[in-house]
Amino acid sequence: MAKLNEGDVMEGIFAIGLCLYIAYGKIDKRQLNKLRAKIEPAMFSTGKFSVKIVKNLQRQHGKKPPDVFNVNLSVRLKPASVTGAFGKDLSMLLKTCSDIGNIDKKIDALIKSTETSSWAGNIKSTIDKFLNNNVGEIITFECIADGIAGETSGGKIKSDVDLNIYASKAGGTRKPVLKHVIPFSLKSESVTVANMSPYNGMKDIAEAFDLKWKKVEKYKKLGETARTPAEKKYKFALIETMYAELSKLIFASKSTINDKAYDFLFAAIFGSDLANVVDIQRKKVKEITVHHFNFLRKHVILDVQLSGAYIKFLNKQDRSTIFLLRTKLRPPPAANGSGEAKFYLEVGQGIYG
Repeated sequence: MAKLNEGDVMEGIFAIGLCLYIAYGKIDKRQLNKLRAKIEPAMFSTGKFSVKIVKNLQRQHGKKPPDVFNVNLSVRLKPASVTGAFGKDLSMLLKTCSDIGNIDKKIDALIKSTETSSWAGNIKSTIDKFLNNNVGEIITFECIADGIAGETSGGKIKSDVDLNIYASKAGGTRKPVLKHVIPFSLKSESVTVANMSPYNGMKDIAEAFDLKWKKVEKYKKLGETARTPAEKKYKFALIETMYAELSKLIFASKSTINDKAYDFLFAAIFGSDLANVVDIQRKKVKEITVHHFNFLRKHVILDVQLSGAYIKFLNKQDRSTIFLLRTKLRPPPAANGSGEAKFYLEVGQGIYG
């Protein structure tokens, strides 16, 4: 049985919370858990869970023309990684006044974040534009959490939860508003924004940073499958050598790669859909927004520091970490084992707004 993944679980919970916030201006924990209990993970193997949160709900600001809200939820997650956190399993847990893992604390943090977060402020601003104009409209909010679909994009699509908004005048044809979705990239106490193969990842960074890496083709064997114990041992040693060489190249070029580093990081975090990051933790919600990133790009000069196994990109002024690169190497424990070789791009505390 696969291990519960709280990040996957929070994708579904955030989608539910988002719908409740749009419909009622707040997230009621009891109502959120009631909806969780209706979602059976087994259904994700063949389809999705869909429900109308509210239908034809009238909303109005002062004497402005009233609007009619429809809020729909659609959820499809990886069943193996969320089993126990939804459906009948959750119902049994809640009867004993408990929840699974750290989910209860993270729900509390999500609810509290509606008071000050960028994600909630953005939603409230969008809703207020409808309520404060002089047109009575029928508005449909379709919230879709599809943790499976994003994996087929090759990493270019970062959103885990999409909010589609449609509006029409009474008797009119439904038309999209803003001409795009509002995408959210969900995390749960994770700093990883890119999990790459060592060879391709290091090559991609070298190209993105325009590093003059002579004879990089000598590492191309890393792209081949190692079968024998000797080949595996050689491969892991070669990764370490390649990473050490990349570290030196980046450090030597640190005065010229500022803009290129920001370009690479922007694509890794926000993807082609420009999804803002919402990291739901046990005590708070942290965010990385396009707006704040562009502020950093304009005002923060990067410095490079080689620190043990890390290549750190620091705020040159206050020395906070903006992002870092590292390898994760776990040689096979036995002759027939495969081991683990990964190359990570992770964000630091200095990136958050």
